[in-house]
Amino acid sequence: MFWGLLALFVVGASGVRVAYLVLAHDEATLRAAARLVDVLYDEDDTFLVHIDSKYASPKVELLRDAVRWAQLFDVQWARWSMVEPTLWAMRELGSVEWDVFINLAGDSWPVLEPVSLKRKLEDVKHLNFVTSGPSCPTGLRPTARSEFGDGWHKKQAYPHPMIGAVPSLEAYYGSQWMILSRQFVEFVVDELKNPGSPAALLRNWFVHGWMDVPDVGRVKPHIPDETFFPSLLAYHKFPLPSPAMVIDGKVTTATFYIRMDEHYPWSSGKQRYLAPALDRRERPWGPYYLGAYDLADIRASGAFFVRKTSPLVDPALFQILPVDDHARIPALAWPSHHLTLSDPLPVLPTLANGCVQVAESVHCPPSHTLRPDAAELR
Repeated sequence: MFWGLLALFVVGASGVRVAYLVLAHDEATLRAAARLVDVLYDEDDTFLVHIDSKYASPKVELLRDAVRWAQLFDVQWARWSMVEPTLWAMRELGSVEWDVFINLAGDSWPVLEPVSLKRKLEDVKHLNFVTSGPSCPTGLRPTARSEFGDGWHKKQAYPHPMIGAVPSLEAYYGSQWMILSRQFVEFVVDELKNPGSPAALLRNWFVHGWMDVPDVGRVKPHIPDETFFPSLLAYHKFPLPSPAMVIDGKVTTATFYIRMDEHYPWSSGKQRYLAPALDRRERPWGPYYLGAYDLADIRASGAFFVRKTSPLVDPALFQILPVDDHARIPALAWPSHHLTLSDPLPVLPTLANGCVQVAESVHCPPSHTLRPDAAELR
């Protein structure tokens, strides 16, 4: 995850007006963000940039002159500070004309050219997309805590209810990468001004709360960037997408294509590229850097954006994307035979119930109780 740089830019008057939030945290991700700004740039756009305060020497000359930047937050992984830059950008939007809010990692890349993207967003600008695929078992819809199978870390990591003052507030899991309606963004900003609102109470729980997690111990609530917004969306019944949708004539199952979870015993075993130097180590789960062999899956997903990308891993991806239509993406896929490019960990610690423990998380074979609407993904 990349979270330190915010780039806010508002698309010009033609079609849907988009407010983008781009996040990075060091020189490499700042350079990636500069490439992303260039490919999305419109002369009518407005840019607001925040660079993680831990990054001592931001090279702002990498960004266009129109970009204004500041350093306000020291962002810590898995802590509430990961949400602060997003909320800051949402507050800044109060004086800007826009229709759709999209946040991206600096190492993301658009699948569609801006004009084509805005044409698709016109049909769904009232909806709120808070998942990244294809790893989400409920596709475009966030997944409720109650839908996960017993033993899964996503069921154990949060109590139900999360906060006693709001007994019907259930944890919903999504992604840090979102496409949100103006109605919901403005609602969250207003709700956080009220100390007794569910949004404010949930924020305080993430900041000050503690909980006991089986097989792990007493920990602070973690990964708020993946649960805070999805949980509020579901609780307040804001419009959410179906698990799969036809958007501008294309069946879409993921707005953000991210390749994950390749090295578990029950995973599909899709091959990954060699870990580049900036990855530093092999990992039992993703996200993994994408390349040309992922194009067939990207095309099939109908995604608007992909991550992670790097010219050090596969520069061809930057030459092929973006396109004006998914049909123009080459259907290039991973070979069906095994390739030894990178190796999984030899043995992951397996619990008595067949689950695998990775760091502080327990991952189990995906035996979930999904709601009936998820059947459209199969």
